[in-house]
Amino acid sequence: MRYAVVLINIKALGVKTFSYLIPDDMQDKIQIGQPVLVPFGRQGLVNAFVVGFSDYLPEGIKAKRINRILDETPLFSIKYLKLLEWVANYYCCDFVSVLNAAIPMKLIEKNSKTEQSVELTPMGELALQSDKTSKESGITKRQREVLKGLKSDGKCSLIDFEERTKTTRTTMKKLEEKGLVKFNLEYVYRNPLTIFKDVPTEPLYELTPEQEEVYEGIKGKLKSQQPILLHGVTASGKTEIYFKLIKDVIDSGKNVLFLAPEIALASQLTKRLAKKFGINDVAIWHSSISDGEKYDVWQRLYKNEIKILAGARSAVFAPLQNIGLIIIDEEHEGAYKQTSPAPRYDARTVAKRLAQFYQAPLLLGSATPDVSTYYFAQNNNNLFQLLKRYNNAPLAVPAVINMQEYGRTAYRGIISKPLQTEITETVEAGKQVILLMNRRGFSTYTQCKSCGTVIECPDCSIPMVWHSDGKKMKCHYCSKEMSMPEFCPSCGSDALTNSGTGTQKIEILVRELFPEYRVERIDSDILTRKNAHIELLNRFQKGEIDILVGTQMIAKGLDNPNVTLVGVISADTGFSVPDFRASERGFQLLTQVAGRAGRGEYKGKVLFQTYNPDYYAFRTAKSQDFEKFFETEIKARQEFDYPPFSQIVRIILSSMNNYRAEKSAMELAMRLNTMTEKFGFTEYLETLGPTPCVIAKINGYYRFQILIKNKLDKNGHEFIHKFLDKIELPKDIRLAVDVDPLDIL
Repeated sequence: MRYAVVLINIKALGVKTFSYLIPDDMQDKIQIGQPVLVPFGRQGLVNAFVVGFSDYLPEGIKAKRINRILDETPLFSIKYLKLLEWVANYYCCDFVSVLNAAIPMKLIEKNSKTEQSVELTPMGELALQSDKTSKESGITKRQREVLKGLKSDGKCSLIDFEERTKTTRTTMKKLEEKGLVKFNLEYVYRNPLTIFKDVPTEPLYELTPEQEEVYEGIKGKLKSQQPILLHGVTASGKTEIYFKLIKDVIDSGKNVLFLAPEIALASQLTKRLAKKFGINDVAIWHSSISDGEKYDVWQRLYKNEIKILAGARSAVFAPLQNIGLIIIDEEHEGAYKQTSPAPRYDARTVAKRLAQFYQAPLLLGSATPDVSTYYFAQNNNNLFQLLKRYNNAPLAVPAVINMQEYGRTAYRGIISKPLQTEITETVEAGKQVILLMNRRGFSTYTQCKSCGTVIECPDCSIPMVWHSDGKKMKCHYCSKEMSMPEFCPSCGSDALTNSGTGTQKIEILVRELFPEYRVERIDSDILTRKNAHIELLNRFQKGEIDILVGTQMIAKGLDNPNVTLVGVISADTGFSVPDFRASERGFQLLTQVAGRAGRGEYKGKVLFQTYNPDYYAFRTAKSQDFEKFFETEIKARQEFDYPPFSQIVRIILSSMNNYRAEKSAMELAMRLNTMTEKFGFTEYLETLGPTPCVIAKINGYYRFQILIKNKLDKNGHEFIHKFLDKIELPKDIRLAVDVDPLDIL
């Protein structure tokens, strides 16, 4: 091949591919995945990745030559690129967008970190054994002490050794000049798990008879080509089964990918893995680890030096080698889906394809599985269940607080008297409390009491949210910030009032009610500092926090046996969203947060504050009865042809001109209907819309959506992809395709 196709990250243009001439002396050396140095316009020489080869160029284009290969060790393989190509095809987006999402461009901008090490030379060993005096040997008393210290420590970091022995660089240089010590330049692995270096290792726990039966059943299905589902009630011990399977895979010489839905959960999971398997064989991957750490972890993964990779959604793209098992915990969580920008991939779907690439089993686990996952596992006979808590511990006792009755006497109309009483009794007994409010901020909207106007984001058709800590109104969609207006923009009145409730308000109200208790809040607003969530959860685990207020982040994965009370401030939140998954998500959230209570030897309670205690999803969540919820939900899905009985593809057209966006959406829908009629697919590809999106404007763009219910599986998906591939739209129209959308808002 004469030309190499390389990937370059250009600040003005984003990530793009370009073709470069391969010099003769590189023909036998250059490989897919290698970082190279190439000339690029006025920017001079820039770093790039080799992602392909070709024998020709488009007419009229003259290729420049590759300057040099930066590292002969590739950072990814052809198999890896084939996976990314599949992602681009499945999610109807361009290949470069997938490359940008999968491969951190900082990898080619970061060099490996090195530092000086120091070690004793053979001459230094002899000097220590000699009985000569300082005058005879020419070695001072202090220098001899330093040599003794180095003999004790062995080869180590020069900086660390100087600090530990309180010596100076001058002293070390003199010892080097005498040939007594030797300096080396060493590669440093920046391990994000050093925060767990003092965590003692511990053996795997013995499985209970119920766990052992499930473990053996799953082992018998590991060659299955279909995903395996482990459905276990909260605190049933699913993780211990995971660990036993992981040990089996590692002992067989293969590696494990273990996904968790969010950074906080991935960090907790990695800590547990480090305790079981040691930090040298475990790595973590998520958006909060530094660029340098990512570079080093990526290198070790590609070199097959990591046995277990734990991480959040993006870890599915990390180049883990020789995969023998993929585990996705809390598989129902929406956090596995990238909602924007493209590729709008779902890590669960990509993991399924990755498992097929490596012919490895995919194990999904949850107390509240995705309805589609449960349906397919049940039909494929790949469903395993743990229906009792570990050691038969009882589920938390549920209680409903009907706010129609208790709302008037509640503190600020929010925290009811029964919940206040339970909080007091719990903390006074030395136990801990979790309070869930699944909305960030202080208030969820600001309204004029004179004319009823709600202050909306000027660029999005949603209310601005008041954040008390920064004294700012924020849009949770475009991140725009503004100060609170003094007067209503519609009528000029000063009767503006903050309404609605978020986690910040709950935190403040709880501090007012219980000034003597230790109260903290955890939500995405506090994740600005690296490892802030780990530090806070560690403090909670140690009993240094009495009451933890948070969003859905605290509803999953927390395993604190001292938590005996969970209070859900507004159990109705989420059920009223105009989306076919609203009931499922509401049920999952309430069931998961209820499962945080009573996980130890103490009985737990969960209190739901609600204005609608008779709703079916709420009633089944209260009793943590997934099967009953599933029976009702699957019937509704089948009646309306929603997943798992179809695949949803959502097409969003947007423009800064409302009329233009609507006109383009209508024309596209018309062309789509014409094509489905032509091929006789009308019965199997149902087109709904176009209609304005529920959130009609984001970032200044008016939005219209078309929903397609695909009942032709792969054939229907390919038809839609080819249709969209040929679409040409005016420059002012944006097209977004969301395959298997998380919501239809």
